[in-house]
Amino acid sequence: MAMTWRPDDRGSSSVTIAIIFPAIATLFLALAQAVMVSVARDVAQAAAEEGLRVARAHRGSHATGRAAAGGFARREPVLLNPAVSVSGATTITVRVTGHAPTVLPGMRIAVSRTARGARERFTTPQQP
Repeated sequence: MAMTWRPDDRGSSSVTIAIIFPAIATLFLALAQAVMVSVARDVAQAAAEEGLRVARAHRGSHATGRAAAGGFARREPVLLNPAVSVSGATTITVRVTGHAPTVLPGMRIAVSRTARGARERFTTPQQP
C-alpha cells in the first residue's frame, strides 16, 4: 500500500512541535534546577563538615569553625549568600544556610545543612 499525501495533513508537524517543545523545555529547565539545588546542598554539607572539623578540634573554637565553613562556602559559587552558625559546648553543631541559583528569576530556593560532632578532648588512662 503506497502512502499518499493528503492536503489536510499540511502543517501537522508544526503543530506537534509547538505542543511538544514547551513540555520538553520545561522538563530540561526542571532538570537543570534540580541539579543546581543538589550541588548547592552538597556544598553546604561539605562546608558544615569543614567547619565542624575545625571547631571540634583541640583548641578549636566557634569562631574558627565559623570562619572555616564560611570560607569554604564562599569559594564555591553555587551556594549564594552563605551564612554559618556554630553552637554547642561538648557537642558542636555547625549549620550552613544559603540559596541555590535559580533558572527562573524571582525564585529563591533555600538550602540548609547541619553537621554535628563531639568536641575532641585529650584524656589519660586514669581520666575517662
